[in-house]
Amino acid sequence: MALQAELFDIDKGQHGAEWICGSYQCRNFEGWFQQREMGEGNWQFVIIGFGINDCSVYRVNQSGALYEQVVPIDEQDRITIGRRKYGRDNWYH
Repeated sequence: MALQAELFDIDKGQHGAEWICGSYQCRNFEGWFQQREMGEGNWQFVIIGFGINDCSVYRVNQSGALYEQVVPIDEQDRITIGRRKYGRDNWYH
């Protein structure tokens, strides 16, 4: 069986784009990369590393490539993305 990426030309740089990578369903959520395993559960932002009061999160550029952006993380483990706070159920490290 062919992978989704082989069947369709997916523009990963567009908001709402979804694709499969191994056992993960991935998407572009307003320029932020999110994933969930086997297409189930919460969509999660992917954290690459932590600072003292911040962390690096994957984004998706217009050509569909991933890059890092530093965002704040508070003492309750909530990251702030686009003026909205996301708790531990909505990010993965």
